[in-house]
Amino acid sequence: MDVQLMERWNSLSVSEMRILREIVARIERGDDRVPIRAVAQASFVSTTSIVRLAKKLGFEGFSELLYSLKHERASSLAPNMPGFCERMVASEESRSQLESLAEELALGSYERINIMGVGYSDLTACYLCNRLLEHGFFASTKSPLDFRDDRSYLMLFVSESGETKDLTFVQDRCRPRGVVDYVFTADGSSTLGSGSAHCILVERKGCRADKEENFFVINCLTLVEDLMIRVRELREERES
Repeated sequence: MDVQLMERWNSLSVSEMRILREIVARIERGDDRVPIRAVAQASFVSTTSIVRLAKKLGFEGFSELLYSLKHERASSLAPNMPGFCERMVASEESRSQLESLAEELALGSYERINIMGVGYSDLTACYLCNRLLEHGFFASTKSPLDFRDDRSYLMLFVSESGETKDLTFVQDRCRPRGVVDYVFTADGSSTLGSGSAHCILVERKGCRADKEENFFVINCLTLVEDLMIRVRELREERES
């Protein structure tokens, strides 16, 4: 990923994240139309702000952003996991690991969930943390090494390269403790990827073959939404 694109991802604001979540929510709800004015009103921004966000993410405008998100959503399998997020993960094994993570979360086996990312990957980490908090989990983007308690915890890492030193340091310290971790990365042979039994390979490419931009982060964000849908389904299955 080039420096300019990294800067664009890092500059996403709270309101811009709110726009993305509003669009995804309407797609998940099955709305036939997702009017830009309705999204703007629900997100408390102007339509110009939405167009500006679309361009920041590498799209020509709102319509292309909406097309991309709808296409990725249609490519994923909502009710069952075979084929789960096919265009966003690189292998069947990665889809299996996503199912495993959904099951771990639905079972509530851990008292705390730590999610870490650095730079633009921190966007995904923070987003996933917030979604987990909304679903009643005790989640944190702080390093587990900062906690001084005996709670059992699950470790989630997000790193495109898989070589982020701050994260590999934490993984090395967690390994002797037998901590279970999942890694979202684009390189399974990286230090983080090869050091975890649960490596989820996320594609860098988008749904448009003629686009060369790096879609690692937006693919991760879409994966988070599909993951939370699956967790909710598994919870409901257990309760029924």
